[in-house]
Amino acid sequence: FEVDQFFTTEFKNTIAADVTVLFQDEDGAWHSNGSTLPETYVAQLLSGFSGAPSGDGGTWMISLGQEGFVTLAIPVSSGPNNVQVLLQRSLSEQLQPYQALQRVLLLIFVAGLAVLVVGVIAVSRNVTRPVLDLVRGAQRIEQGNYQQPVSTGQQDELGRLAAAFNQMARGLAEKEKVRDLLGKVVSPEIAEELLSKKIELGGEECEVTVLFTDIRGFTSLCEGKSPRQILALLNEYFTALTGVIEANGGVVDKYIGDAVMALFGAPVPHHDAASRAVRTALGMETALARVNREYASRGASPIHIGVGINTDEVVVGNMGTQTRLNYTVIGDGVNLASRLEGLTKHYGVTVVVSDTTRAAAPDFVYQELDLVRVKGKTEPVRIFRPLVVSGEEPPELSARLALYDAFLASYRQGDITRAEQGLAEYAQRYGEEDATLIALYRERLLSLKAAPPADWDGVWTYDVK
Repeated sequence: FEVDQFFTTEFKNTIAADVTVLFQDEDGAWHSNGSTLPETYVAQLLSGFSGAPSGDGGTWMISLGQEGFVTLAIPVSSGPNNVQVLLQRSLSEQLQPYQALQRVLLLIFVAGLAVLVVGVIAVSRNVTRPVLDLVRGAQRIEQGNYQQPVSTGQQDELGRLAAAFNQMARGLAEKEKVRDLLGKVVSPEIAEELLSKKIELGGEECEVTVLFTDIRGFTSLCEGKSPRQILALLNEYFTALTGVIEANGGVVDKYIGDAVMALFGAPVPHHDAASRAVRTALGMETALARVNREYASRGASPIHIGVGINTDEVVVGNMGTQTRLNYTVIGDGVNLASRLEGLTKHYGVTVVVSDTTRAAAPDFVYQELDLVRVKGKTEPVRIFRPLVVSGEEPPELSARLALYDAFLASYRQGDITRAEQGLAEYAQRYGEEDATLIALYRERLLSLKAAPPADWDGVWTYDVK
């Protein structure tokens, strides 16, 4: 039968593939005797066709136009009448079912991913949102805000966790209220000491510098004032002095009427506790000057104070009973600090420190005031007045102290004549600055001159506080 275009068309309908019949002439050129391919594709096929690659009817890829064809070559005859039938299928058409399946799978994947995202969002709203609320609540508590509770609106484990968290916040708020109240009743350092340890009666020995300060003539200062006015005056005064104490690392142990007792070196230890105390005393003089200027602007009388400082081994701890206690210090060194504060009015100075404090705080310039035996003690104590920080003293201060020390040496030796001469010279130069101190020693010299003691050792005994 004749193999022509009709044959190839019928054959294509039978096998569902494009059919091309090729024959080779004597010159080796290939010609088509019928093809179901477009004519342009047939021309491209003939121009590049040289037979099946394997020579035995194998398959290969042929690009015709912009389309690829899977090609199977079937030899019909060989030799002078070489005839081959090419069966071809478009690769894109063959892949269409797979591509459709791929699109379906991709659609299923996208839909599943969308469902997953929606599910994750739903889960996160029910899980992560309450957790984030708890985190923000913890941050508020860290900043000191205990009043805003965490609300999840859930009855599951996270809801119970939020309820427990809010209960904890209320407990912390109560504890902070107690801490704040305790910090106002006692110094913050003492409050922290009491809260951080198990409260037990008793104490331990350690070296502490004790500072006492008191208002001179407080009784007369209160005359003509109502209790409310007196309280307002004291509160303003205490605020100024407490600020100086705390700025130098000291703690207020207690307020005793118009007096203040402060500690340096307990409960927080400092290697320079004595220097901090002396610096505080000098700072109190500056702060009191500001307070008095404010009082003067309101027509009030100025305040004068005395400050006594002593450094010694004392017992520091909780004193009292099992149900009511007070963190404080006790010991002979505490009593001496109180006695030194009482001596300030005798010498006309604001601050009096003991010899132990002077030795523990060598970074100040001191003026020795006296060698005294205070009430309740048998051992004499050298007392000093701090003048200025070392290195900041005026040039004439050295000459002034040398003149005073020469007088004091004569006085201690019992050389009344030389002591009178030294005191007179000192009074001539510095009489206005140390009027009370000079008057005190003039009176003593007159007493010693009138009745010289047989066992004079330079110690003056005070029988009153």
